[in-house]
Amino acid sequence: MAALTLAACGPAPLAEAGGSRLTVDAAARLIAAHSTVPGDSQVVWVVAELWVDYTLLSTQLEEDGGLASLDVEPATEQPLNELVLGRLWEAAVPVDTVVTDEELTARFATEMPGARATASQILLLFPRGATVRQRDSVRIVAEELRAQLAGGSDFAVLARRYSGDPGSGSRGGSMGTFERGQMLAPVDEAVFSLRPGQLSDPVETQLGYHLLRLDALEVPDLEEVGEEFRRRIQQERIARAEAAYVSNLDSLYGLGLAEGALETARALAGAPRSSLSRGAARRDLVTWDGGAYSVGDFVRIFENAPDGFAENVVNASDEELEGALRQLGQERLILEEARSRGLAPTDQERDSVANEVRTVILGWAEAIGLVPGTGAETGDSVADAGLEEEDSAAIAPPPPTPATAAERVEAALIRVISGEQQIVPLGGVTFLLRNQGSWRIRESRIGATVARIGEIPSL
Repeated sequence: MAALTLAACGPAPLAEAGGSRLTVDAAARLIAAHSTVPGDSQVVWVVAELWVDYTLLSTQLEEDGGLASLDVEPATEQPLNELVLGRLWEAAVPVDTVVTDEELTARFATEMPGARATASQILLLFPRGATVRQRDSVRIVAEELRAQLAGGSDFAVLARRYSGDPGSGSRGGSMGTFERGQMLAPVDEAVFSLRPGQLSDPVETQLGYHLLRLDALEVPDLEEVGEEFRRRIQQERIARAEAAYVSNLDSLYGLGLAEGALETARALAGAPRSSLSRGAARRDLVTWDGGAYSVGDFVRIFENAPDGFAENVVNASDEELEGALRQLGQERLILEEARSRGLAPTDQERDSVANEVRTVILGWAEAIGLVPGTGAETGDSVADAGLEEEDSAAIAPPPPTPATAAERVEAALIRVISGEQQIVPLGGVTFLLRNQGSWRIRESRIGATVARIGEIPSL
C-alpha cells in the first residue's frame, strides 16, 4: 500500500502529451504557488486539461510554425456547409424580398415593433392539477373582479388582495415596462391590443386567469425603426421559403426516422464512445431515398459537444429528440441535394477556409503566449484572429515569450492560475489537437495531486 501511495506522487505523471509529462508534484507546486482559489480536484482537472492542450499546440508550433501540417478539415466542415447552403438557397429558393412602403406601414401599425408597454395585472391562479370545474370557478371569480374594476374599484387594492403573483401583486399589480415577446404569449397579445387605461377581459394561460390593464404605451416612430423592421420582414419571407423547400424535400425523398432511432440515440448518449463497433456505426438513425444519417454521424457530434449535451439527449422528450434527429437528417439531405446540383465548394475555397482556421488558431496561440518569439504584439494578433472585442480586451498581452515550448506552457499556465489572464477558449481546436496527437490525463491521480497541494505549505 505504501508503495502504491508513493508511486502516485512525486515523479508520477498526472498528464502526458506530445512526449512531455506533467508530474503530480509539478502540478501541485504550480497550483500551490500561483492559484488564487483552493486547489481542489476541479482546479487540478482544469490545469491538467489546459496543460495537455497547451503542450500539444506548442509542440505543433515547434514542428510547424504555420500549422500547415495540422489537419483542420473537421473545423472547416461547418463554414463550407454554410457556403454550399447559401448557394442552394440562392439557386433553388427564389424569394421576393421587396417590401413596399404600404406593406411596411400596415404591418407597423399592427405589430408595433419596438413598442414598450407599462401594464398591471391581477393573476388568479389555478389549483395544482385543477379540474375543469375548478378552472371554471377561477374564471367566474375573474369575471366578478373584472366587473368590480369596471365599476370603479381600485386596481391596486384588488391586486394586493387577490393576485397570486407575488411579484406584481405586492406592487399593486404593476408588471413594470416590457417589450413584445417578453411575457406569456396570451398576455403579450392582450396587453399590446389594449389602449392606455383599458382593461382586458380575463385572459387564460397555463397559470390561471389574468386581468390586465395597459397603463402606458411607448411606440417608436416608423422613421426610427422602419429599415430594421423591413429587414425583419425580408428575413421572415426567406425563412418561410426555406422551410417550404425543406418540407418539399422531405416529402420527395421520404425522409423519416429508422425503427428504434430514439432508443438508439439515448443509448449512444449514455455509453462510452470507445464501445461503438464499426458495424454499429453504420446503423441508420434517419433514412431517405438514396441516403441516410447514421449512428457514426451522430456520435461525431459528441466529440466537440459542450458539457451536458449527452445528458440533454438522454433526458429529452420523444418529441424533442425526434425533432433534433429529423433536423440532422434534413441538413445532410439538403447538402446532398446541393452537391447533386454541382454546388460543392472548390478546392480553392477549401484551402481558403482551412487557411482562415489556421490563422484563428495562430491568433489564439499568440493570445495564450505559445508562439515562439512573440508576446508584446499579442493584442494585435487576437484582433486579427477574429476574437470578440470584449474577449481580446480581457486577455492581457503576455510578457516576452520564454525560449522553450515547456517554458511557454508553464508561463501560460501560471498566468491563468494566478488570474492574470483569462482562459482563451480553444473550442474545436482541442478536438483537432487531441485527435492528431498523443495525450493522456490520469484521472486516478487527481486525488493524489490535491493531497500533495495540501502538503506543500508545510514543507
